Amino acid sequence: MEFIWLYLLALTVGVALGKTEKLKPVSKALPYVTGMLIFIIGVWAGNEIRSLMVIASLVLGSLEILIPSTLAGYIIALGFERKTSRKRGSYSKRAKAPFLFLSAAILGWALGSLIVVPSAESLVTDLLITLVIVIGIDMGPSITISSFKRDLKNSWIPFSALSGALIGGLISSAVFGINVKFALASSAGLGWYSLDGPLLSSIFGPDLGMIAFLSNFLREQLTFFLVPLLRNQKGVALLTLGGCTTMDDTLSLYASTLGDEYKELALFNGLILSLIIPFLIPGILAL
Repeated sequence: MEFIWLYLLALTVGVALGKTEKLKPVSKALPYVTGMLIFIIGVWAGNEIRSLMVIASLVLGSLEILIPSTLAGYIIALGFERKTSRKRGSYSKRAKAPFLFLSAAILGWALGSLIVVPSAESLVTDLLITLVIVIGIDMGPSITISSFKRDLKNSWIPFSALSGALIGGLISSAVFGINVKFALASSAGLGWYSLDGPLLSSIFGPDLGMIAFLSNFLREQLTFFLVPLLRNQKGVALLTLGGCTTMDDTLSLYASTLGDEYKELALFNGLILSLIIPFLIPGILAL
């Protein structure tokens, strides 16, 4: 509980600092801090997990989280959606950052399996607080009254994604016997693997932290595959698949595959989810 309050304090401080024009360039450090944190988590995991069978079980565990939460959000959105006009476009190129982060995790894991780093766990906590402050600085300029008023009629899109994630988390817990707090918090990441994985690692340890990281990472990659495949179906409901990544990594995918008119909806969906998730996950953990 003490860590959760520290996390929320760091996030609040970051958001406040983000309102300062001079500190905006600090947000450019976000991918570097994230990459370093994921690398250290990989080292920590490598120190603790060295069996291929355990690694396979982690991948399976991530799918047990991913599939119910993603499917539930999409089904709920289909219930809300009305007929929408859309254009078909070309397929987008995948973002490079996710693969760099995955490479950091793999390299860290490889190093940790060879060399014991006693300070890895404490480094994770320190880097996580640093990451949260930088995330707050990055979010600061976006948190305004106008950002909440914009496109309120489309608030059912992030609502569908969030409610689907929570329902999916409960299903994962009930069907697969996963700790209910972990299942809910992992599902609630909605593709934000660089936040959810490190945060849950600090609470549940490196093995479950890796499951959280993988389930959210694979959600983003699944989006790149499913959106072009399902583009002839209900378009707006597809925004729930990308979760909070619809405002950055998968934005061009939605615009090029479904049409430019989806760009604003994708930005709105990703923005609202990105503002809620950093507070929602600690709230779940504090229950």
